Amino acid sequence: TFTVGKVSLDLEEPNWVPPENITPEQEMKKDPQILNSGINSEFVFLEVSVPYKNVVTANSDGTKNPAVEHELFTYSVNKGWTEIGSGRKDEGNKTVTHLYVYGTEEACTALGKDETTPTLFDTVRFINAVEGQGLEETTQHIVLNAYGIQSTDINGGTVSPEEVWSVLSNQLQNEA
Repeated sequence: TFTVGKVSLDLEEPNWVPPENITPEQEMKKDPQILNSGINSEFVFLEVSVPYKNVVTANSDGTKNPAVEHELFTYSVNKGWTEIGSGRKDEGNKTVTHLYVYGTEEACTALGKDETTPTLFDTVRFINAVEGQGLEETTQHIVLNAYGIQSTDINGGTVSPEEVWSVLSNQLQNEA
């Protein structure tokens, strides 16, 4: 008799309350984390898609910067998470997508059953965009996606974030 395990996860944001009528430089609580709700330990990844726009920003003293493409929100990544590569720009959706692994550049960290990762970040800040550039009364979304795969028996036992993500993303493409 063999019992098959289960890989399952929940993306949580315990302190997230969607704000309305945000202002430049406003900081908002946003705290994505992953709960392993399955049976097996998992390697987990978080994808963060941030809108971008060609805008003029202001310095803290009010002086303006030239218009350039900026991600509209900034955040500081917490310990325990590592970005894989650099942001991937989607010109059609006007987003930059960042991929983070729970672990280091060298190795994924296994997330045990019923364990929760540290938050990827705790807050996001809207950039200091000068008004009158078409952002007023628009809705901007930071899209989060969480992914997981069993932490053992992957491609000969690899724990490399790039290799594990390659296996996982191939599986995700096959599901589409």
